[in-house]
Amino acid sequence: MQCQECGEIARDVTLRYCENCGAKMPAPPPGAPRGTAARPALPAGGRTAAARTVLPGDDTEEQPQEPPAGRAGREQVRAEPEAPRGPPYDGPFWLAHVPAHSPSVLGVGLLAVALVLSILPFFAGIGPFWSLVVFAGGWLMVAHELRAVDEHHSLVDWVPDSLLHPALPALYTVVALALAIRMLGLGITPLLWAGGAALIAFDQYRKEYVGEFGWSRFFEPRQLLRGLAPVALGGVALCLLALFFTWDPKAATSVRGPAAGPSQLRVMDAAPASSDVVYNLLDMPNDAGWDQPLSVFVALLLLGVLGWMALRPEVPRPEVLRFAPLGVLLVSLAWMIFNGVLSWGPVLFLVGLVATGFVSVYGSFSRES
Repeated sequence: MQCQECGEIARDVTLRYCENCGAKMPAPPPGAPRGTAARPALPAGGRTAAARTVLPGDDTEEQPQEPPAGRAGREQVRAEPEAPRGPPYDGPFWLAHVPAHSPSVLGVGLLAVALVLSILPFFAGIGPFWSLVVFAGGWLMVAHELRAVDEHHSLVDWVPDSLLHPALPALYTVVALALAIRMLGLGITPLLWAGGAALIAFDQYRKEYVGEFGWSRFFEPRQLLRGLAPVALGGVALCLLALFFTWDPKAATSVRGPAAGPSQLRVMDAAPASSDVVYNLLDMPNDAGWDQPLSVFVALLLLGVLGWMALRPEVPRPEVLRFAPLGVLLVSLAWMIFNGVLSWGPVLFLVGLVATGFVSVYGSFSRES
């Protein structure tokens, strides 16, 4: 069909306007297809199938296109970061790198450092037996803390559950506190013992004592402030204080006495260094009650008497065990007689035993049978 204005010949007879000049094209001859005819229906598969068809006369083949939803989903899976193993830690910063984020584990670590330092001759220690007790108990304590939060470590995963008794945290806390009292003084190891025992006691008080299923359902420390119990509390405190005093003055005299030697080499009228107040200010005696055999064991027995008195009245207890405090006092008295002499330490210890024994006897025989 030819345009009447510019003479342009159009191949498409259905055009109504010229592509060259825009003039109106003449009417198509009869029988020619109209431009408003309905488009052929798309094949099954919609635009995806239509996009895959190749038009005749077209040199370029259209590449198959993937649905945007599938491509976006694949990119999202590829770009998605690895999911975190647990919720982010939002506790104190000083526990961020501690296993199980437990203050008890940190406290056991401080006690372990104190034990390692005690190997050196110029650091105080607690002896081989109690060092082994603290080391083995600390190992079980760490295993208990990690297992409570479902954390795993190759050093403690082999510990069987039968060794992790529910009373383990409470017993280890009491032993750590008793040894921290025994190590009171000025120095690095006393500071480590005080810090480690304080962390363990603070953490286990929240975990094992308070709560519906904690040890608070058996013990009530306020029982020690009622009736005659404060007398026993003061007596046990006096016994523990007496262990810091000298128990064998002969040993101190033999060590600090005048040095033997020819009279020509002695300095006349010279005060020995041990008589200087400044020299003795920080000098802990080597013959104190804590240095006697089984001193820590006796201290634990005396603390057990206080625990017996702190039991709630409604807690059932065997009738035979009501005389247990008396047995502890007899054992402590025999230990004092065997290890002590007439000096300040044993005398104060005896006064404390008398006060505690009076309350124990009154409590044992005043109960109704």
